[in-house]
Amino acid sequence: MREHQPSEARPTLFVNARLVCPATGRDETGSLLVDGGQIVELGPKVPPASRAETVDCRGAVLAPGLVDLGAFMGEPGAEHRESIETASLAAAAGGVTTIVARPDTTPPSIRPRSSTT
Repeated sequence: MREHQPSEARPTLFVNARLVCPATGRDETGSLLVDGGQIVELGPKVPPASRAETVDCRGAVLAPGLVDLGAFMGEPGAEHRESIETASLAAAAGGVTTIVARPDTTPPSIRPRSSTT
């Protein structure tokens, strides 16, 4: 059996998507073509690509990964409420690619350094 090589991967064309980019102000319906892990083309009228796998997004939003700068986590001490693992899984399911834990956990997740004078 041959091992899959990324260079052999087919391009992917996402169609019927809501394309959102806060950095550029883009918010429109259209398509996005990815080839070799790179966005090759996007917009309201992207021509079909040969060999491309087509994914119908049915109005789903395609946007850069979201960042949550204040994720509530119960770890350490209240893992029954939310652990780092469950918070990460929930974030990924919602399109969040980066989470930052709030610093107000009890007990603190990081012990403060003691100052020596």
